Amino acid sequence: MKRFALTLVILCAAGALAHAGVEKYSSKDKEIVQQAPPPCDWYRAHEWDFSFWGTFAFSGNPGTLNDFYNGDFDNPLLPDPSVNEHIDIGAARADRFLNKDNTLGGGLDVKYFFNKYMAIGAEGFFVDSDFNSGGGGLGTFTFRYPIGCSRFAPYMWGGLGVTGGGSHTVRFFNELHLGNGAEPEFRTDQRIGNKHVEPTAQVGAGLEIRITRHIGIMTDFGWTMLDGPQNNFGMARAGVTLAY
Repeated sequence: MKRFALTLVILCAAGALAHAGVEKYSSKDKEIVQQAPPPCDWYRAHEWDFSFWGTFAFSGNPGTLNDFYNGDFDNPLLPDPSVNEHIDIGAARADRFLNKDNTLGGGLDVKYFFNKYMAIGAEGFFVDSDFNSGGGGLGTFTFRYPIGCSRFAPYMWGGLGVTGGGSHTVRFFNELHLGNGAEPEFRTDQRIGNKHVEPTAQVGAGLEIRITRHIGIMTDFGWTMLDGPQNNFGMARAGVTLAY
């Protein structure tokens, strides 16, 4: 009898241990046994992340230049003083990429996390600059830090690449020689699309929140630096991340 009771206790203990590692739920037709997910598995090593985002971009140098002029810009090289004058007096805006105070755009990030915390990747973006769209591409390095076993992971990144397109505005002084002694003077602005690329650097930081293991939402802020400090601009971004 004692031997039977001891055997029964051992069998019950083994059954309890086997039951602890699984979850069971029933359907109308059959009972399904599913392994419990491992803990802290929201963010993983060897993970591919694809982020699609929209952005609100703003110039680091808003406003205009050459808002006033003094005197006469008569061109001494004109062979005929009766010829109307159209003289370039410089840039109307310091920003020679967005060419406006703020605008909208979007982009895509692709990252490969070779461990849970660090990734290499690529970024492409476009913005609706004045008169001509602009965009760029960068190679990036990202560091993220998942907070414990939670769904939250702050991150920061840096990147190098090129930016092309965009536009700039040139201001002209105009004087009309009407032949009756009248010489009206006025200014005009001409928007010109950029046809060259510039070296670009970018830094930023943000936060990702995982809804599931494979879907998350992200929001961050990046500062993009073009060739020359007058063209820098910020991007506030928000979007969706797909992780595989």
